Amino acid sequence: MKYALYLGCAIPIKYPGFEAATRLVCERLGIELVDDLPFSCCPPPTGLKMVHYDSWLALAARNLCLAEEAGLDLLTLCSGCVNTLKEANQALKHSDAKRRRVNKILEAHNRKFNGAIEVTHILDVLYQDSVVDKLIKLMAREIPLRVGCHYGCHYFRPPQMMYPNELSEAESYVPVRMDHLLSIIGVEPTEYSRKFLCCGSPLGANVDTEAGYAIVAQKLHYIRQRNIQALSVICPSCFEQFDMGQIALSRKQKDLSKIPTFYLTQLIGLALGFSPKELGLDVHRVKAKRLLESIDVA
Repeated sequence: MKYALYLGCAIPIKYPGFEAATRLVCERLGIELVDDLPFSCCPPPTGLKMVHYDSWLALAARNLCLAEEAGLDLLTLCSGCVNTLKEANQALKHSDAKRRRVNKILEAHNRKFNGAIEVTHILDVLYQDSVVDKLIKLMAREIPLRVGCHYGCHYFRPPQMMYPNELSEAESYVPVRMDHLLSIIGVEPTEYSRKFLCCGSPLGANVDTEAGYAIVAQKLHYIRQRNIQALSVICPSCFEQFDMGQIALSRKQKDLSKIPTFYLTQLIGLALGFSPKELGLDVHRVKAKRLLESIDVA
């Protein structure tokens, strides 16, 4: 099992712990990551896409071409990245006109999109039966925490694009893979109201920071109602909203109880026996040390 690792922009700069955790988990589970391809920004599914669609599509296509040239499917760690790259891949595969326009742009850079690879997210890779079997065999400890999963908007919307082989037009889709995967390592995935509400990141980054954090506050209100001890995310932007957002909110509400947020592979890494420091948990703003000590993870 071998993939071209696409880290995106935010993880290498802001959250190298996510990368470290993913590398450790993948190596332990027999997933080979090729990481020497000169990828650029995905680019995000908001912003440039709304200003100049063909430029957005061409930038995404260049990344797809690099994976094609390596003969590898592309593995992402971000909901936004997987959304962009999946949409671009499908749009170019299914439209001769779009493919001609983009390939004309790419021609100046000696590249051509052929539509030879697929795009996937780390959650979907870890959810494969063969990987789950290895995880069960290699688990070093259980993680008995009540965890609320936050998937983020772009991981599964629109479902007809993100999961075209699993849906009919009449079906609605809410993701469950993270909940099911975490239950294997002893986590108690806990439902909460507004689970599929946006984290507020696009609003906070592009329009109004305070309004973005207000959405975080609303989600946290319902999360606390369910006595959830930690959050699990699969997107660096969502992580930042919950991690830094709780710090910002606590400056106004001094008695605010904070809930640690984990990236998915950090929780899987703990179950596989890696230390919190190896997984980058020591640099999170909302610390998980006391919570982990309560379940004998030092």
